[in-house]
Amino acid sequence: MLFLSMISIAIIGTGRLAHQLFHLFNSLDGVLVSLVLGRNEQALEAFKNTITSTNFKAPIKEQLVFIAVSDNAIAEVSSCINVPNGIVCHVSGSVSLEALKDHSKRGVFYPLQTFGSSEKMSFKEIPILIEGVNETVFQTLFSLATEVSSCSLSMDSSKRRSLHLAAVWVNNFSNFLYTQAAEFCKNQEVPFELLGPLMEQTVKNALTLGPEVAQTGPARRGDTNTMNAHIESLPTEEQKKIYQYISNAIQEKYKHEL
Repeated sequence: MLFLSMISIAIIGTGRLAHQLFHLFNSLDGVLVSLVLGRNEQALEAFKNTITSTNFKAPIKEQLVFIAVSDNAIAEVSSCINVPNGIVCHVSGSVSLEALKDHSKRGVFYPLQTFGSSEKMSFKEIPILIEGVNETVFQTLFSLATEVSSCSLSMDSSKRRSLHLAAVWVNNFSNFLYTQAAEFCKNQEVPFELLGPLMEQTVKNALTLGPEVAQTGPARRGDTNTMNAHIESLPTEEQKKIYQYISNAIQEKYKHEL
């Protein structure tokens, strides 16, 4: 660490990621979350044994300030807080460093992970992408990142946005398809949980073989009879359109094999 004494941290926000950071930083030796700032007093009650506040105008004296709010609120929050000496950083993948332009010491501390669960998560395997307005800010944030993760690296705003977009494909879009499958299973009275090993193997194959090589299924094989039967079995027009669109895209990509 670049600090010689206890590192004091302020967290702005009360959502899932704010909670994860709160527990994470308080688990480290020499680090203390000494302030959590949020608009909702009731939400702040969940942050135990620390000072909480709804006053965004009061000076924030902590050495590190983490803005953990929704992406579209980062610039607004940044512009209204008063941080005389500390480093201000956000934790978003899609928002530029310049959203914090009101602060001379600014950076990004982006954990590349989904935080849909309220359970405490280990950050050891979570990539943390760091950006700083200067070398001192970068080294400070990078030093903290290496304390919590085995995969910490530098990445500028442009590349981080690209990786965030890729994350939407592999996480948000795929999870939406899981939702469609779960609804279909429920309607057909078959257990969705039986698909778990298949889902895990699909991810393993994508990471070991590469997703292009790992692609299987009736669309890649050009099995129109199976695809037509599947479409006929789907209960909603939306699901039929999703199935047809993705199948067409797969066939187009692998048409040289058919």
